[in-house]
Amino acid sequence: MMPPAPPPLTKCGDYPAPLSATMPNVLMIGDSISMSVPYTPGGYGAPARAMLLNQSISPWHSGGFEKGGQASNTVKGVLCTDPHTDGNWLNFTGTYDVIHFNFGLHDLVDAAPSGEGTEHVNLTQYGKNLVTIYNRLAARAKKVIWVATTPCPNVTTSMGRSDAKVRAYNARALEVLQPLAAKSGAALLIDDLHAAVDGYCGVNYKTCVLQRPKNVHFEPIGCTFLAKHVVSSIVGALFT
Repeated sequence: MMPPAPPPLTKCGDYPAPLSATMPNVLMIGDSISMSVPYTPGGYGAPARAMLLNQSISPWHSGGFEKGGQASNTVKGVLCTDPHTDGNWLNFTGTYDVIHFNFGLHDLVDAAPSGEGTEHVNLTQYGKNLVTIYNRLAARAKKVIWVATTPCPNVTTSMGRSDAKVRAYNARALEVLQPLAAKSGAALLIDDLHAAVDGYCGVNYKTCVLQRPKNVHFEPIGCTFLAKHVVSSIVGALFT
């Protein structure tokens, strides 16, 4: 008898993998900066996955590791955390030990009638969408880590992205998420990748060896740099 065919790819990516019964479970939700090479021009997915497995931690990525599924903007995040959406990211049995999530680079693009610009989400709606997403993630995980959106080099980049916009969207995220975390009697867990990159490259940098020229994506050295920071944040949340 032939084995059953795998379920088809959904609008949210691969169906979620079953949780491990023997290792801590971590779900990473994020845009292309979190995706695995070669499915992204430069993100931390592959090195972070290897580092976590090396520490006996079971990782999964929103939409899957192998096909490069990504979170896109918060509109997709709301759709793909909705239990009524086929193949949604939270369609699993059990509870994740940590969910590590980020949105921003797609939300903050300039509005445009076609292409990636259609993913633009204004600051007010961005905050509302994050509240919905965070509440859904918090109900399915022991701990949730919000990831600050990585910087843009201080030059013209695609779709009108700029570091000023990144800072504004990060500030809005903190404004809406910190009160939510406080309701549970805990501080918001933050993986500040923006500060980490700025700390290495310098505030308002125009070029940096970590990042591709005039691009929001990262060179291999930058992917590893981000992955180390991500894994450190996840391990810290797991064992403290």
